[in-house]
Amino acid sequence: MRNIFLMGLTFIFLCYSCEKEYKVIDGTSKETFTQSVKSISSKLTILQQDKIQEAVKLIYKFKTEGSDEDKRWEQLYTLLNGKNAEQIFDMAEEIAKKNKIPWTSISMNSVDPSVFDKDLKPLTEAEQKLKQIEKATRINLRYAPINKDDKINDGFYLYPELIDDSGAAVSYTDLPLNLSISFINNGNIVYVIQREVNSSQVGNPSLMKGIKIYYSLFDNKKLFNSSLDVEIKIKAEDKYLYGKLSGIPIDLSKTRDASTPIEDEINKQVALDNVKKFIRFIGNKQYSEAYNLTQNPKWISLDQFSSTTNGFGTIDATNLINAQSGEKNENRQMVNVQYQIKDINGKVKTLTQNFILKKVKDNWLITNTVTKEIKEDTWK
Repeated sequence: MRNIFLMGLTFIFLCYSCEKEYKVIDGTSKETFTQSVKSISSKLTILQQDKIQEAVKLIYKFKTEGSDEDKRWEQLYTLLNGKNAEQIFDMAEEIAKKNKIPWTSISMNSVDPSVFDKDLKPLTEAEQKLKQIEKATRINLRYAPINKDDKINDGFYLYPELIDDSGAAVSYTDLPLNLSISFINNGNIVYVIQREVNSSQVGNPSLMKGIKIYYSLFDNKKLFNSSLDVEIKIKAEDKYLYGKLSGIPIDLSKTRDASTPIEDEINKQVALDNVKKFIRFIGNKQYSEAYNLTQNPKWISLDQFSSTTNGFGTIDATNLINAQSGEKNENRQMVNVQYQIKDINGKVKTLTQNFILKKVKDNWLITNTVTKEIKEDTWK
């Protein structure tokens, strides 16, 4: 990757202060290589400092092989180990002469950048991230109920896990993947949703970070029986992966009547989920994630929000007892919540609060809270 290589060289040649002076390159490690190149370069003229940078590029280009950037660096460390500036220049001039490149260590002419373009063509940021899943060949899809109690369970989680040919899980982070999920009943597609995920954690049932699907998304008039099949496709640039899962049981009594607009159901669930996540994030001390779910003028900054003096940083743990949707209109929703907080001294309180949320683009953000009751309690 050209950009990583060039950034590395820039760091080496622009930083001249070093703890130890070197007369020759020490290629025993990345650190000693960097230090020795800086030390040698700092004793050269300004022109030679640029020239030795070009010399190292030429040696890297023509004397190392392979597509693995780290391994090519290791080859370079070995090639230059024990060599002084004059020997590095000699190597580079020999390479230039052999490859008919008009360059010498004393000329004022720089190496034509096109010499390096083919070999050091940079990968885009997206291409670099995609390398994380290059071994993935399909999707292993699993599910679990949102709540183990059938009486209050209102949906299920989907856990799409990327796997390779051997069935081993493929991990990835900070990689936006677009998912298209089709729900099928009696051979007919009854609902299709689009989701974006960016971490392989979504495919791990033990983490409970799967894709939440509520029964209320489905129109009961389109359902022939209480079983759903799921087909999922992931698109990442030009890469497509597929997965299937059959026989997910659903509670038909909790599906949506056709007269209820689907948009209302989605808005209600997003607002409810955001409040639940907010309380969980606070308990986990994930203050940035919690703060991003708010637009409350009382919380003017993340520092104030997470303050250990008078902010949410005073809370050591949270325990959600109950959360239900309340009053709502097109741009405003209320969520009624009862939850516990344990402060950093171990003191426990149970709070009953109304969370007020406002629709911002396609999300619902917490704009205010109204406390109905606070009482000292024991941890449940």
